[in-house]
Amino acid sequence: MNKSPLLVVSIIIVVMASIITGGTVTVLNVTESAYADLLFRYNEISAKYKTLLGNYERVVDERDNLTKTYDEIRERYAMLDLTLENRSVPSTSELEQWLEIDKTDEYEYDDPDFTCLHFSVLLMLHARGHSYDVGVVLIQGYGNETGDPFSHSLNAIITAEGLVYIEPQTDEIWSFEDHSEITKGTVLKFPMFEDAIYVAQIVVLFDYR
Repeated sequence: MNKSPLLVVSIIIVVMASIITGGTVTVLNVTESAYADLLFRYNEISAKYKTLLGNYERVVDERDNLTKTYDEIRERYAMLDLTLENRSVPSTSELEQWLEIDKTDEYEYDDPDFTCLHFSVLLMLHARGHSYDVGVVLIQGYGNETGDPFSHSLNAIITAEGLVYIEPQTDEIWSFEDHSEITKGTVLKFPMFEDAIYVAQIVVLFDYR
């Protein structure tokens, strides 16, 4: 059966309109899906940014507080590290006699509130009050046999005989041959420690001149 040209054109128009409409709906659906995905990712990134920003602000505050604390401690330590006006150089025997009177060794070790550093700084202050120019030395390294980390503070003073070291927790005095200083890269025995210690670092916290 022959169809009129007008009917054919009408059918074609309807079909094309259907295709165009369906395509538009498909495009709209795809666009909405992409937008929803982008919005989700934006919100996710925004939340992470806020978290990172909060962490950054907290770190900045902590840094400022630490800087302030460091400056305060440095100022206090600078006040401690003053040159003695009337320096007295004791003999080792005189130093032993004074240590018998001094009460620093009677304090109780309490990590972290009162450690070897506190002992050595306290002994230094007591000694300087007695005109003895005692310093503080920090030794870092590790056990020569065990490999365990080692960090310990002790005192040093130049006596009439030469340089000696003091273990402030026990008042034990000791020295090396020719009263030489502790040197980096050596293996030494320290009072209170059974294992010999490899000295990796030496820091003079307060000079003993």
